[in-house]
Amino acid sequence: MKSYTDIYEDYHKNVYLYAEKEYSWYKQADNLKDAVRKAFLSEDEQGKVHPHQRRVGRQRLALAADIALKHLDTQCVIDFDNFNSIYQFVQDVRNKIEGFGELANYDVALRITKYLGFELQEVYLHAGVTIGFRALGLNVEERDIIPVEYFPEPFNLLSGDHLENLLCIYKEMLDHSSAELAITCICTKINYYCTNKNGCI
Repeated sequence: MKSYTDIYEDYHKNVYLYAEKEYSWYKQADNLKDAVRKAFLSEDEQGKVHPHQRRVGRQRLALAADIALKHLDTQCVIDFDNFNSIYQFVQDVRNKIEGFGELANYDVALRITKYLGFELQEVYLHAGVTIGFRALGLNVEERDIIPVEYFPEPFNLLSGDHLENLLCIYKEMLDHSSAELAITCICTKINYYCTNKNGCI
């Protein structure tokens, strides 16, 4: 059985730097408009579409980028002061394009956030991330937002985006993991109940 520390260290060794390298590409945008365009197109330095957005397709991604840039002309940049406001901006674009899903919404918003230099302090639960979260012994509704500080050590040392990565990538391993010391329950105010997997009460 893997401990939480084992999983945390494995993430740092095998995923963390790779993710930061990916983020650095989006941070290199010339200005906010360029950052928004790159984020929506979802391409890496080699011009390949990110695996998460392959099903969306280049045509819809390009259309989304065009709509976003037009919206940006009327959007007050000061509104982009946190991830939530950026996520809402992307969602407004998403609502105009069929097939532009929630994962694309999150990924694009995260890329813009990275360009602006913000650190996520919450984890946005969706798809595989929700499965990983439930593997910690809790049940939640999808689309909940969980503050990083509510996660057990050492996971709460990560920023929200890295913790989101960890929960998704290691969801199966988390289901067979345990904390080393006393059981830690994650107490949130957002639609949850403890499944008692690890002895929570």
